[in-house]
Amino acid sequence: MAIPSIITTGFIKTLSGLGNNSDSIVPMAVKDIISDCTLIHTYKKEGDKDDVREKTIEEFGTGALWLFGIPIIKKIIDKTIYPALSLNPDLDPRILNNKNGRFDFLKSVAKDGEKKVFDSLSQKTKLFNKFELPFSNYKAYKGVYAFKFLISTVSCAFALTKLIKYKQKTTDERIKKDLAKNKDNSRYVQSFANKENLYSAFLDKTKKKNISFGNAIALKTGDFMKDFVFNPVKNTSILDACIAGTRLKESRKGEKLEVLLKELFQIMFIYVIAKPIQKAFEAMGRALKLPIELDPNVIFDANIKDKLNASKKDIETLMNSKNLLKSIYELESSSSLVELLSKNGVLPVIKDKNGIQAISTFKEIDENAVKKALKNLEDLSGAISSIKKIKAFKAFAVVGNVALAICAMGVLQPKITIWMRKKLNNGDNRNPAIVQREKEMGKVNS
Repeated sequence: MAIPSIITTGFIKTLSGLGNNSDSIVPMAVKDIISDCTLIHTYKKEGDKDDVREKTIEEFGTGALWLFGIPIIKKIIDKTIYPALSLNPDLDPRILNNKNGRFDFLKSVAKDGEKKVFDSLSQKTKLFNKFELPFSNYKAYKGVYAFKFLISTVSCAFALTKLIKYKQKTTDERIKKDLAKNKDNSRYVQSFANKENLYSAFLDKTKKKNISFGNAIALKTGDFMKDFVFNPVKNTSILDACIAGTRLKESRKGEKLEVLLKELFQIMFIYVIAKPIQKAFEAMGRALKLPIELDPNVIFDANIKDKLNASKKDIETLMNSKNLLKSIYELESSSSLVELLSKNGVLPVIKDKNGIQAISTFKEIDENAVKKALKNLEDLSGAISSIKKIKAFKAFAVVGNVALAICAMGVLQPKITIWMRKKLNNGDNRNPAIVQREKEMGKVNS
């Protein structure tokens, strides 16, 4: 592959990852990592050394656990517990629900497919032979999947609480070392005791308020499995709730308002408004007759015009189908529409080492998502003459969404925090909680 082609492919895949605010942690990771770097730079420039040290430990440490802890633990379970129980980690437990004969249909598709496109996947399709109503392995799959979700989430949450406490411990150790090096520090610290700390007084007013981010996650009993177990973004949001709750609980006197502000910015720009901002850009695109709802992998496809033309008949068939799932599996696996739907992330496919492709019967297919993608493909086909403008606006929308979050979390939030310190604490830009800790430890050592 030529270098320009590699660069183009990398750009498209990066844009695709950044633009998925529904079920991908990629935009979350990019926003978090870059905003953390920016935040630390802002504190280094306008705050003090304690801010830089504490934020470096806390932001990068919690960030690593937050983004990579759950996927790594789940992968370990896939490679150990699943094989030990003769279970296949590729199988989505949701397909075992036989509502409206769905599972029976998938079994028949897999068996028929073995003679056609599923030849290369025979080992996987044999797994279906283990299932006969009432699904002898159904409980095992559901149980192991639930265990994987719980153990990965709980263990990461526990590690995060320990890391936040470790950050504060390092600050206490730094204060002790400074006091030991210079006995005059006790007098220096004591001088702060006579200063009216307006900032701490202001924060004390909110001390008795019970602030909980746990309530920010709306858990509907019937939708819990779907919304949190199967969606990596929502799964990670549980960790964020734990982080926010722990930070508020463990925050020192004088910094609760700062912690609250920081967590509000994080939750707002990572979860709450990321998708609405994306929808706003898409609405702007529709107003300009530049449909950008589809994944960049589709929009930036080099042969998108030809593939859309080749897909017109299949799109019409699926949109008029009374049994969409059945019609999807009747598509030729090598068709342009299968490729486009797969690139858009709504149709799971699997390939063998020879490149033979088949629609996966092991994964859940969201029929509503497929219908929406079909409509978007129709819209794109109608505006294909403006494909260059569509590509440009799509790139602008994705980058704009990410940049807005980075600026808000990495620049605006710390600037507001430092402004509050100066405004409420007699012009001092230091963390009032650390100043208070120095007072307390200075008194002890005086």
